[in-house]
Amino acid sequence: MRIPLVLLSFVLFSDCLAPPFAQSATRARTILIRSVPRANDPIRVKLMDGATELKSDGRSGPNDYFWETGFEADDDWITHLSFAIQNVSEKKITCIVIFSVFPEAPFWQGDNQRVSTQVLGSAQNRVGRRPEHALHSGDRIFRPVTVAPFELVPGEEFTMLIEDPKRRLPKPNVTALDTGTITVFFDDGTRWISVNHSYSRPAAEPGKWTKISFEEWAGKQKSAE
Repeated sequence: MRIPLVLLSFVLFSDCLAPPFAQSATRARTILIRSVPRANDPIRVKLMDGATELKSDGRSGPNDYFWETGFEADDDWITHLSFAIQNVSEKKITCIVIFSVFPEAPFWQGDNQRVSTQVLGSAQNRVGRRPEHALHSGDRIFRPVTVAPFELVPGEEFTMLIEDPKRRLPKPNVTALDTGTITVFFDDGTRWISVNHSYSRPAAEPGKWTKISFEEWAGKQKSAE
């Protein structure tokens, strides 16, 4: 009977040690989203936590084009976040870039009060190939990539992780996320940016862009005033 008692003692001791190593404590997390849609935006965006859509928790943001949500999550919370992006334009999307910032604390805390906080890092994810013209940005030159071509046709939806798994770094202290900065490139070379909901086309100089109206981008006649 001695061996079974020893085994039982070992099992009980292991069970007592398991929780601290097997579980990650949950903490309050805050996300600021910069993707409230406008009528003419070429995409519709849903923020997803796994299979669950996250929505505004009702707190006031800096303006009508931002929204915020708070929830409890473990230290791996960023790896579960994605954007479900639907192409609602009449053009094919060939590249999408998502940029996010990890502040030490939420930038906005009720009544539109901005909080000064340190930025702990950033994350970027991309699907598709940047157009050749977009390989230049000021003094910076992006290396051409050999990733597979991407195409999101009108009406279709694509789910994209906020952080590229290949570039993921441990961020145990991050409790806030500022995201929704999305750049979209189309098959005709034009571009749309979510921050200012602006459309542009390549200028003569590489890396330079000329802003255009929605009507010009869509090839529609501007309605009479």
